[in-house]
Amino acid sequence: MKFFISTIDELDAQKEASIIKNKLIDNGFIYDEREPNLVISVGGDGTFLRSIQKYYKINPLFANINFGNLGYLCEYSTKEVSELINDILDINHQEKEVSLLVATIKGKKAYAINEFRIEAAQGSTITFDVHINGTFLEKIKGDGCLVSSSIGSSGMSRSIGGALVDNEIEMIQFVEKAPINNKFYSSIHSPYVLNKDKVITINNLKPNSCWLFYDCKSVFLENISDPISFKISDKKIRFLKNKRNNYIQKTREAFLNE
Repeated sequence: MKFFISTIDELDAQKEASIIKNKLIDNGFIYDEREPNLVISVGGDGTFLRSIQKYYKINPLFANINFGNLGYLCEYSTKEVSELINDILDINHQEKEVSLLVATIKGKKAYAINEFRIEAAQGSTITFDVHINGTFLEKIKGDGCLVSSSIGSSGMSRSIGGALVDNEIEMIQFVEKAPINNKFYSSIHSPYVLNKDKVITINNLKPNSCWLFYDCKSVFLENISDPISFKISDKKIRFLKNKRNNYIQKTREAFLNE
């Protein structure tokens, strides 16, 4: 099997990455950055997201171990390097598939595991209409909006008032970002958790430019006259599942100061 390791620029992480690399090579694995069958990220959530953006098209198995800060998306902790190696070598290891979100803009597609975020440019506000499966929902004036998966619900979505959703649930969530509410503009002003088959569309964007942020990437969109749609895609990623991982416990440890 061909594999590649993505790591942060931190000495402890690089030492552990070297241990993992040598152990896998000793067991017949081949180190290949170009077309790996296995991609291991040694860092935090950002390292994992960058690995996904770089390699999701070739559908490798992803494995991740936290040497960053929060590491909520990481299956393995800093103390589980040996367990990670053993699970990789175990032909009966557990895997999990996760669907990616897809955004369609001007006929082009972008994919994300966490979220897409539309934001106004240069500190101004934007106005846009929101449709769900073709049915008009609301008109928003504010800083923008965010569309997240259940995995992404623990990130920026939660920070701006979105619901924290169990990561076993496949859904799509729409969250307004700093909406204006007065006698001229009013909106639901609440996160909207939708079934996985729903398509969220925004159009009539004014002004017709904005920032699009997704996972670890960003792009400035100009002259937007077509609708921008978001949905759960048919594309999936596979990642190595740590059977010792308890997401309820992990959620408590990540967000509560005990």
